[in-house]
Amino acid sequence: MYEAFIETLPLLTSLEPSERMQVVDVLSSKVYGHGKQIIAQGDSADCFYIVESGEVRITMTRNKDAESAGVEIALCTRGQYFGELALVANKPRAASAYAVGDVKCLVMDIQAFERLLGPCMNIMKRNIADYEEQLVALFGGTADLADESA
Repeated sequence: MYEAFIETLPLLTSLEPSERMQVVDVLSSKVYGHGKQIIAQGDSADCFYIVESGEVRITMTRNKDAESAGVEIALCTRGQYFGELALVANKPRAASAYAVGDVKCLVMDIQAFERLLGPCMNIMKRNIADYEEQLVALFGGTADLADESA
């Protein structure tokens, strides 16, 4: 069902066709209504998300005050992914994600992510450096995204 969509994702182009089919086999679909929180900053990571339709707003609060408003750091649209950072770095979620309008995401659990997306890990690690540059621009510093000792 998702095979044609998965083939269009730049992240997965390094996978062999048989590997992409394995990815398709482990994906599930979830729908979120407008404003619904998909992931929460600080939570433990259990899934990786790919936006199938709609938009997802990624926000981050610099301090641990849950009452403070998050700063938007990204807006993910069809074909983009989120939630990988905590899985790659083996750390709690660095940001929150909210549905903008109705959103449909393809979801992969952590076990399948680690088993199947190993060949894509270098791309994701490279993206961590991009995220850190964004944080420096927004907050004047990073959250030590890739530092597993924190």
